[in-house]
Amino acid sequence: MAEGGHAGAPPVRLWVRRVGVYCDEHRKTWLVAEEGMLRARIQRVQVPLGEALRPSQLPPSRLPHMWQLSQGEQYRDSNSRVWEIEHHLMVRMLGGVEELLLKLVPGD
Repeated sequence: MAEGGHAGAPPVRLWVRRVGVYCDEHRKTWLVAEEGMLRARIQRVQVPLGEALRPSQLPPSRLPHMWQLSQGEQYRDSNSRVWEIEHHLMVRMLGGVEELLLKLVPGD
């Protein structure tokens, strides 16, 4: 695991902009760095926002169209599933990139 430091508060909302790119409430862009069945690693990386796609224009994905911060260290997604924040930190090895590692809570 890469060394990391405190990253402050996580984003309140993340909306999908296009394949592999999310945007938060401050119009900061987050890229999907790793996607699995039960986990997602996303990193705040500046990329042009470009034209947003409608959910119907996106190919099928295991990741939701939106995450909303709910109680404590959890997000609720657009499919009403709960994702736990495993970590939210600044990854020093990547030049200070803010990173979120989310884990789908089974059975919710």
